[in-house]
Amino acid sequence: MTGTFKAKLYLIAGWISVVLGIIGIPTPLLPTTPFLLLAAFCFARGSQRWHDWLVNHHILGAYITAFRDQKGLTVKQKWRVAASIIISLAMTGWFAPRIEGRLGVIVIGTFWLTWLYRYRTAPDTPTTTPISTATEKS
Repeated sequence: MTGTFKAKLYLIAGWISVVLGIIGIPTPLLPTTPFLLLAAFCFARGSQRWHDWLVNHHILGAYITAFRDQKGLTVKQKWRVAASIIISLAMTGWFAPRIEGRLGVIVIGTFWLTWLYRYRTAPDTPTTTPISTATEKS
């Protein structure tokens, strides 16, 4: 395979992963972070420009850096994920035709909300202190 053809395949796979990752944000059973990590991997091999865009994206990049740095999710991210889990599972439970389906939704929701609660919480602000450039007077 030529280099440009391989790069285009990586770009296509990266964009498919980005789309699946975005769909996974409000969908509790479709994971977001693994798809975004796969997209970052593909973009790194297909286009440095798109890799930098994804990693520095104000919403999507947070999932990648939180995983890469093993810092966890911020409280704001946890609330956003919890809200999307509750909303999507409530809609699923509402339209479930049988009680077994509704009980299944409750079990799945309980599992994911418990996991989210127990997952590491990252600080909202950076934990490092800036280095002072001021010089001390004698």
